[in-house]
Amino acid sequence: MLINAVQADIAPLNELVRFEQNIQSHRLTAAVRVTIDKKGKELQLWHDGTVFRGKIDRPLIHQLGGRAWGQSAYTTIEQRWNNLFQQDPRQLEQELSALFAQHELLIRYYRDSRGANQIYGVVTDKFVEVNQLAFRQQFLEQIRDNTALVPQSYGMKRNRSGDVIESFKFDMQGFQTEYRYGLIYAKNSGYDAYKVSWGRMVLICTNGLKAWRGTNFRWKHTREIDLTDFIQTTVNDGIGNQKWLEDRIGAARGHALNSGSMTELMGRLSLAKASIERVNSRLRVEANDVGYNEWALSQALTWLGNHERYISNWGKRQLIGLGTDILENSLDQVLSEESRRYVDGSYGLLLPQDFRRAA
Repeated sequence: MLINAVQADIAPLNELVRFEQNIQSHRLTAAVRVTIDKKGKELQLWHDGTVFRGKIDRPLIHQLGGRAWGQSAYTTIEQRWNNLFQQDPRQLEQELSALFAQHELLIRYYRDSRGANQIYGVVTDKFVEVNQLAFRQQFLEQIRDNTALVPQSYGMKRNRSGDVIESFKFDMQGFQTEYRYGLIYAKNSGYDAYKVSWGRMVLICTNGLKAWRGTNFRWKHTREIDLTDFIQTTVNDGIGNQKWLEDRIGAARGHALNSGSMTELMGRLSLAKASIERVNSRLRVEANDVGYNEWALSQALTWLGNHERYISNWGKRQLIGLGTDILENSLDQVLSEESRRYVDGSYGLLLPQDFRRAA
C-alpha cells in the first residue's frame, strides 16, 4: 500500500540502527593469525589474545581475499579461495594472515548471545559510519523537489541478504511499465553501499519483472554524503531504463516466435511436464491478445512467475527471470548463452543444450 513516507512503518530500519549501536571496533596493531574450520564454514581471527569469529560468506571472502590478492572481482577471489581451501587450507590461512601486515585495518564486531566476538566487517580508517535514519530523513527532504521521485512509500522489507529496502513511488507517465525506486539502506559493515534496486511491473497485467540494480553507481562509506548527486544519477538511471524497456517491448512484439526455437526452449526447461504445459497454455492466452511473438512469451513466463499457485517459489523466481531475459535480450540470445550452474552442481531453469534428462 502506498502511503506518505513520513507515516510509513520503519520498524526494520529502527531494528538495524538499534543493532548497530552494539557494534564495536578493534584496531589490529600486532601479528594476526587466521584459522579456518575443517568444513570451511567459519573463520577465526586471533589477535593479541582475542579471537574474532566470522561466517565465511560473500562479504568476508570479498573483504579479506580482495586485500590479500589485490583483486576486486568477487568470482575471481572466490575461485582462488575455494581452490586454496581444497588443495592447501594451511596456505590459505597463511595468505590471509599475511594481509594484516600489509594493511592497517579495523575489525567491526559484536558480541553474540554466548559472548563470542562475531565479525561484522573489516574496514580502514577511511570508513565513515552513516546513521540510516539520518540518511532517510535527508533523502526525503531532497526528493520533495524531484520531479520523478515522490516521497510516498510502499513500505520496508528485508531481503534474503538481510538488507533493508524501502520502495518509493516513481512518477513517470505514458509507459506500459511501472517502476519503483527501491532504496537499499547500507549496513555499516564496510562492505555494503547505498544503492538502488528497481522494482518493475507491466501495468496491463501486474506481471512483475526481474529487479534491476541499475548501473554500478553506489555510495560507499568512504566519503561525505552528496545526496544530490546520488539521487539525480540513480533517477536518471531509472528514466533511461524505463524508456529502453519500452523500446524492447516494441521490438519483442515485432519478433515472431519460430517453431525451432520454441521446441528447443520447451525441451530445455527444467520443469515438470505439468508446469511446461502451463507455460504452453498461458502462451496461447497471451498470443491471442498480442500475437505469437516474444512479447507474448515473456508475458506468459512472468505471469506464471507472479500468479501461478502450483509452481514452487524457486520455479516462480526462475520463470520471472527467464521472461525478463527474453524481453531484455531475445529468445535466440538466451538460448545461445551458457546455462547457469549453481555451486551444488544443479542448473537453473534452462538446461544445457546437450543435457539428457533421466528416462
